[in-house]
Amino acid sequence: MGMAWSNSGAALWVCLVIAVAAASISYTITMTELFAPLRAWSQKLGHMIGYLFTCFYCMSHWVVIAAVLIYQPRLIQSEFLVVDLIVSTFFTITLSAMVCGVLFKVFLTAMTMKLKKKEVTEALSK
Repeated sequence: MGMAWSNSGAALWVCLVIAVAAASISYTITMTELFAPLRAWSQKLGHMIGYLFTCFYCMSHWVVIAAVLIYQPRLIQSEFLVVDLIVSTFFTITLSAMVCGVLFKVFLTAMTMKLKKKEVTEALSK
């Protein structure tokens, strides 16, 4: 039993790392100017592909799925590897969504502050 809990602890850490990395990757691809050309190009491929590259929540699913397939963290260890990986995937997607929410809130706060600063600067220069 001790070994299973040790493995679960390691799997939990891997899921947490994947979640944070997936949130960051997804947010970077879908929201930053660096990937604006990729988003514009993806729009030409169709509605669903274009949407994938503009929705950080959607993109995070695919990033998490790829990472779980690569690293195979098993939070719950049963006889069924596929079921265990599905549980780990959706657990990690949930964590990633929470991290994406925090990133988005920070982004909105920063943008609001930038806009207010611009308004004050313009008002003072009149």
